[in-house]
Amino acid sequence: MQRSEPPALWPGILYCAGIALLSFGTWLYFKPISSLMWAFVYSIAISNLVKLPERLTQGINFCAGDMLRGVIASLGLVTSALIWLQVGLGVLNALIVVFFSYFFGLWLGRKFGLNSRISTLIGVGTSICGASAIAATGPAIGAKEEEMGVALACITLFGLIAMFAYPFIFLNTAVGEWLRNSVSVYGVWCGSGVHETAQVIAAAGALDSSAIGPALMVKSIRIFMIGPMILIATYLLRKGVAEKSATKIVLPVFGVLFIVNSVFCAVLDANAPLIKAMGFDWPLVKGVLSGAVFPFLLATAFAGVGSKVRFRLIAKIGARPFVAGAVMSVLAGAVALILAIAIAPYVG
Repeated sequence: MQRSEPPALWPGILYCAGIALLSFGTWLYFKPISSLMWAFVYSIAISNLVKLPERLTQGINFCAGDMLRGVIASLGLVTSALIWLQVGLGVLNALIVVFFSYFFGLWLGRKFGLNSRISTLIGVGTSICGASAIAATGPAIGAKEEEMGVALACITLFGLIAMFAYPFIFLNTAVGEWLRNSVSVYGVWCGSGVHETAQVIAAAGALDSSAIGPALMVKSIRIFMIGPMILIATYLLRKGVAEKSATKIVLPVFGVLFIVNSVFCAVLDANAPLIKAMGFDWPLVKGVLSGAVFPFLLATAFAGVGSKVRFRLIAKIGARPFVAGAVMSVLAGAVALILAIAIAPYVG
């Protein structure tokens, strides 16, 4: 009996991994834009300039689909649920910004005539953590590659503007006084208002390196919300479809696994000294996973997504998502500022 050959995945996977390596090299020279975003940019450019060989298709589809969902689920292993106990009042800031940006983003998207998928992607990108949130939510809601591309462009552009604007506003306007000229409170504002993690670090560090810690603590709550927001976004979008077609609502397994893995990470974090005494250095392993392994896998997966994007389809979407994204970025930053002012008396 002749055995059937497995799908030729490796050529496409190696192609996407090559783009990921190039993206990491670029990121080392310009860190405010994540390696994930560089992978998306490079893959879009290549696939629109040259016709990719047919033998790459299966591997590219695997990276953009199963691999992306698997990496998102695995990210929970380095996103500890213990962050809820460590952030203090910053939890409220982060959660209010997350839910305001998401639900107001849906409403604003409708007002601008955007479909629910683009509105959702801009909302989660603004509220959670930019490119990673869009990469996580896109497959769950059935977003098209060009819709993810538009949302990513919006979030990256306005996140970069915020990265430079926040320290300037703090130092040159009354905002500094409103925040009691506190580096820690400024960090809370950055952590709850700026999009990408790299941009949060840059915005906070531009003022003082001591602002980075508070900023990342608050930002971590927003990152943790990837899992819950995937489930919420999927439920709301599919609920509307189910009501019209009487189909069953199915929540994405990888979103649930993200949350389960986050709890597992919290258990490992809480017992790290005991585990290390048994010969397993969990903090070291976690650092390697979060600093190199998962970012590389995520960049590889998103190279697959970008390879399926076509400029002509992005052009058809028009400028309205960018206007909506600009409005959302300003409003999210304003809400984050108001909340930072409110907690300023209680932050040391």
